[in-house]
Amino acid sequence: MSDSAAPAAPKKRKLLKWLLIIIFALLIIGGGSYMGLAYLNNLPPFEPAGPTPEEIAAQRVAEEQSLKQDLSERFITFDQAFTFNIQDGARMHMMQLEVALMVIGPENEALAKQHRSLIQAVISEVTSRQNYSSLVNQTGRQRLKRLLLEAIRSKMSGVAQSPVVEQVLFTNFVMQ
Repeated sequence: MSDSAAPAAPKKRKLLKWLLIIIFALLIIGGGSYMGLAYLNNLPPFEPAGPTPEEIAAQRVAEEQSLKQDLSERFITFDQAFTFNIQDGARMHMMQLEVALMVIGPENEALAKQHRSLIQAVISEVTSRQNYSSLVNQTGRQRLKRLLLEAIRSKMSGVAQSPVVEQVLFTNFVMQ
């Protein structure tokens, strides 16, 4: 009986050895397969370091909302009306003008408020050069708006490196 038990032990060892080799091979192949699939599908441990697609979408929505809010029209008014004496041949006439400036966004609003006295000086300079007969009709007033806008934009571009003002509006225009 001892003779028959002895050859069975090396066979069992060989079988156990091959079984362990197969188990380790399956573990290595399975682990390698998972790592390959995880790498291709961005699964753990190969998840991207950046934000998730949901976070990116939420960030874009927030940026769009802030951009819409920043592109709102804002109006800058002056405390007092501008009063001028303008010439019509030999006669002098009085003109009173209330101006509102339309700007886009909070940055331009802050720049316009910061340089309000400079803008007032430009308005005074341009308006005082006008004559009565050119401002009597609507086209003359539109021309004055255009001249004011160009002069203000030119001056602000030199000072703030940006035109700042989008439109000049007259809230009151009186000539006597």
